[in-house]
Amino acid sequence: MVLIWILLALFILFLLLTGLAWMILQGVFGKRCEGNPNLTYFTADDFDGLTAKPVEFPSNKGQILRGNLYSHPDTAPYKALLIFVHGMGGGHLSYTTEINTLAKNGFLVLSYDQTGTCSSDGKNLGGFTQGVLDLRAALRYAEANPDLSGYPVVLAGHSWGGYIVCQVLQFSPKVKAVAAMSAFEEEAALICGLAGSRTGIPFGFLKPFFRLIQRIKFGNAASRKTSDILRAANVPVLLLHGSRDTMVGLPYSAAARFSGKMETRLIKSVIYPEKYHNVYQSTESEQYLNQTFAEITAKEKQYRGKLPPEETKALYGGIDYTKMTEEDPEVMKLISDFLTEAL
Repeated sequence: MVLIWILLALFILFLLLTGLAWMILQGVFGKRCEGNPNLTYFTADDFDGLTAKPVEFPSNKGQILRGNLYSHPDTAPYKALLIFVHGMGGGHLSYTTEINTLAKNGFLVLSYDQTGTCSSDGKNLGGFTQGVLDLRAALRYAEANPDLSGYPVVLAGHSWGGYIVCQVLQFSPKVKAVAAMSAFEEEAALICGLAGSRTGIPFGFLKPFFRLIQRIKFGNAASRKTSDILRAANVPVLLLHGSRDTMVGLPYSAAARFSGKMETRLIKSVIYPEKYHNVYQSTESEQYLNQTFAEITAKEKQYRGKLPPEETKALYGGIDYTKMTEEDPEVMKLISDFLTEAL
């Protein structure tokens, strides 16, 4: 009888912890990301010579993903098709400056909004692994499109997008090279770390439950450790990370697994001591971005999340978007050169 009660108690505890993990995942992924309506997002029209051709294609459940095929026609013939995958938040238009630079360097760039983001279908984000399924759909679209199928394929992504372009290597051996910025090692560990940093509660005990839920939801597509996938893939990979990153701290970073003596013949890792999460930006630009959003957050707290129209206009109207999106030319050159040499 005692054993039965113990087993019953353990089963109830299992259900409670699984429910808690599910609630946390729903809090992170159970919503859409539409970007910030008060911000200005650059489009192809903001860059001389950059053209954008609208594209759309279905993902795993038939939801339509929308984006653009970007190019600088004067750089044709193009080196390769570069699929650029965005991070969580404002969709692929958050990276138009980087897309323009890569297109100027001779790549034909396909970038799209992931499921549950901006212009694409989906009632919510679904999970980190959903982005991997979306990239697989983009690769199938490119392979089936006669205008694209003749190009070698390389990948680049930032944050969630950096994680995705690494994870997809377990399914897509035809990819020639990958550049991943601020990519994380494992989703369960990152979610526990972020939840812990915001609440002060150590959530590491929930890792097995996060993994279980993702396995149930995504089956064989559920994520593995990024470093394991990269070691098994016979593909050149460039990992870039900022040591001051507070979104994906170094303990959760894929780049940290390959730094220094841990680098391999195919995997190059660069950790920038002065950079934060957006490693592709100049130091001054990233500092300006962080300062700007710190001021906005402080004002939102002051007004309990409901900024008066005049405060909203004053805060967002004074943003220097050119300064906020200024690239680090050395980082962008490193990415372009690495992908070019891999071809």
